[in-house]
Amino acid sequence: MAEPLLLVGGLVLALGGWWFLFRLPAEGIWPRTWLTAGVLSAYAVVAVALTDRLDTVVGPVSAVAVGAGLGIGAAWLVATHIGHSVLCRLFPGFLDQITDLYSLREGDRVATMVGPVVAMAVAEELFFRGFVQGAVGLAGSIVVYTLVQLVAGKWALTLAALLGGAVWGGLVWLTGGLVAPIVAHVLWTGALTFVWPLRGCGRRVGAADAAPLGEASSCDRSPAAAVVEPDPAG
Repeated sequence: MAEPLLLVGGLVLALGGWWFLFRLPAEGIWPRTWLTAGVLSAYAVVAVALTDRLDTVVGPVSAVAVGAGLGIGAAWLVATHIGHSVLCRLFPGFLDQITDLYSLREGDRVATMVGPVVAMAVAEELFFRGFVQGAVGLAGSIVVYTLVQLVAGKWALTLAALLGGAVWGGLVWLTGGLVAPIVAHVLWTGALTFVWPLRGCGRRVGAADAAPLGEASSCDRSPAAAVVEPDPAG
C-alpha cells in the first residue's frame, strides 16, 4: 500500500519541481536546480528505504559499471549529435529548442554551473531509475520520466527524455544498479553543456540565399548565442 502512495507523491513532487525549474524566470535557475535536486534525491532515498530497497538500489560499484557508464554515455553523446544533425534538416524550428537547453547563457559561469548540472543528473537517476523504475519497471519509468518533461512546454525536451530515459533505464537493467546510468548521464549532460554543445538548426547557404555583405543571414550555422537550462533528461 505504501508504494503506490509514494509513487503518487513522487509524481506530484517531480511535476512541481519541473514547474519550479522551467516555468519561472531564467534568472536564478542554478540555485533552483540545487534545491530541486536536493529535494528529489531526498525523496528518492526515503522512498526506497520505506520499500526495503535501500541496500540494493545502488547496485555494484565496480570498474565494469563505471566503464559501462563512460562507454554508453560517450556513444549516446555521439548519437545525439548525429540525430540532431539529421532532425535539423527536417524540423529546424523544433530542434532549436535543444540549443536553448544545452548552450551557455551569456553571463553564466562554468564554476557555478558544474555542481547543479551534476547534482540534477544524479537526482534524476536516484528518483526515476532508482525509485520509479524499481517500483513500476523500465517501461513505466520511461513513461513517467517523459510525462514529467511536458511541464517544461518544450517537446524537444520531451523527446530527449523519452530516448534518454530508455538509455539510462536500460543501463540499470543491464548492470543491476545506478552507478553506470549516473556516470553516463553526468557525462552526456556535462559534455552537451560545457564541452560539445549542440549547434543551431539554421539552413545551409544556397545560391538562392545570396544576401548583401554585412546583412545578417539566417543560414549561419555557428553555435547559437548562449542559453542553457539544466536537463533533467537528460
